[in-house]
Amino acid sequence: MFGIKPHQRILILWGDPLNAEELQTCVGELKSAVGNEGKVAVENSDMLVTSSHQASSFDCVLAGVLSPFTFQCSVSILGEILRILKPSGCLIVRTTDISTTQSNMKLAGFTSISEPKSANLTDEQKRNLVAPVVEVTCKKPNFEVGSAMKLSFAKPPTEKQSAGTWNIDLDDDIDLADPDDLLTEEDLTRPDPQSLKVCRTTGKRKACKNCVCGLKEELDVENMQKVEENKKDFKSACGTCYLGDAFRCAACPHLGSPAFKPGEKVKLTDSTLQDTT
Repeated sequence: MFGIKPHQRILILWGDPLNAEELQTCVGELKSAVGNEGKVAVENSDMLVTSSHQASSFDCVLAGVLSPFTFQCSVSILGEILRILKPSGCLIVRTTDISTTQSNMKLAGFTSISEPKSANLTDEQKRNLVAPVVEVTCKKPNFEVGSAMKLSFAKPPTEKQSAGTWNIDLDDDIDLADPDDLLTEEDLTRPDPQSLKVCRTTGKRKACKNCVCGLKEELDVENMQKVEENKKDFKSACGTCYLGDAFRCAACPHLGSPAFKPGEKVKLTDSTLQDTT
């Protein structure tokens, strides 16, 4: 019956509703198969997780093998069955839902899942069936859950050799460079404090769009000073800057100023500054 052998420990999982007489008959047949040194236990599927069976304590678990074959193999129940089965232990399930049962077996960690075969039922069990009942078997892997082993191809750890390492004996008379000799005159020059002032938004010496810290005004003054200095040192390349804007290039510092005589200092009269519009 179900391939049960002597001396094995068997667990029968049943669910509601249950035929008590059929359960007693099944237990009696299994006890005869395992003998006095074997054991047959019975457990309600709803109480399996809380029953605290010892790990690896059963050789075979029979789930849903009794009519009306409405046992649901959830992943949580199958996970608990996997825990209490011995390595290479067998699980036998009778069900009408083939795809869900096989899928949950894989998710729970079972291996060697068989193809479903027609269950060997009695005439009494076949009565009032609305769907065909199949039998599916699977096994727990031949190692304990959570166990570990070394891989055959794993190399033993070796001490890492540091290549190119210099060993210096502090007792040796070594001439070390003076750190002060590594600094140049430029490194010793104190920077201009104005050049260190930057905008908090841009992080550079460049004013942001809505500058309110005064950096924009400082940069405008510096730009005007540079323009005035460029005018003093400016030498015309074309020699026609004095003739007026029509004869001046786009980068000419005199752009916008009135015509003047060569060498004459440019001055604006009061009438020129007045708005005539």
